[in-house]
Amino acid sequence: AHGHVGEVRQAGMILAIELVADKHTRAALDPARRAGLVAYRHALERGVLLRPLGDVLYWMPPYCIEEAELQTLATVTASAIDAVQRACA
Repeated sequence: AHGHVGEVRQAGMILAIELVADKHTRAALDPARRAGLVAYRHALERGVLLRPLGDVLYWMPPYCIEEAELQTLATVTASAIDAVQRACA
């Protein structure tokens, strides 16, 4: 649903969300915008630690994560992607 998510990959509990300038063309974001850092800082302010590697955000939750915590992780990640959209517009 997000215009800046090019691809989502998963292996077990590890999830990678690739941020792009345009979802349809998968054009890369301007590296000077530091989209991964924008998302990381936004999430950290809300108590969630996302791991950005360039413009790819990673989830690496523990296996013992509770459902409510997983929902918080998802909600804050969506909010962080919205923050990237605003910062890169």
